[in-house]
Amino acid sequence: MKKFSRSFSFAIKGLFEVFRSQRNFKIQTVFALTAFILAFTLNLDEGQILWITLSVSIVLILETVNTLIEKMMDLIHPHYNPVVGVIKDLGAAAVLIAATFSIVVAVVIFGGKVFNWPPKYGIIIGIAFIIFIMMGSLFKGREKNGR
Repeated sequence: MKKFSRSFSFAIKGLFEVFRSQRNFKIQTVFALTAFILAFTLNLDEGQILWITLSVSIVLILETVNTLIEKMMDLIHPHYNPVVGVIKDLGAAAVLIAATFSIVVAVVIFGGKVFNWPPKYGIIIGIAFIIFIMMGSLFKGREKNGR
């Protein structure tokens, strides 16, 4: 039991560190708290609460992992390195994907409950995000090739 208690205290210490040091984590926890308060206030059903909890958890987990990656890369290679930059960008991309998923979930659940929006509004956000990725990739590819 002592080993478990010690491990738990290290996890809490890490959680406090990411909250204290990462502005985006703080913002995401405010959104998470808002989502949970809304879920409680709107008396969402079990499934809706689970979707909200899943999306919030994924964002917070990935933001924590992204912070871990950034700190490790800074420790391993403190000076600028383009490969380290790509690694950090990929971590940030994972958080962005999760945040977009969270927005889709929020629009479907809260939009439906508060504004009577159809679920397809969430799909529209998902489609817009995918198009953004595709268009951005095409633009970046042309930029790289000097066009």
